[in-house]
Amino acid sequence: MVEKTIKVVGMHCPSCVAAVELSLTDIDGVDEAKANIETGTVEIKLDDSVSDDDITEAVEDVGFKVE
Repeated sequence: MVEKTIKVVGMHCPSCVAAVELSLTDIDGVDEAKANIETGTVEIKLDDSVSDDDITEAVEDVGFKVE
């Protein structure tokens, strides 16, 4: 299990946080995702099988952008 922090643009409310976290935890291999509105970041615990493209796609699918 590895940890990764990503910057997500556009999160501004609890619903945004929930949407991003749920989208990421739906990926096979992602154990946990914790978003922070104040910093605009998401801390993700995942295994090596998850690619950066998988993460970006999941975030963009719910209407946000990964920086």
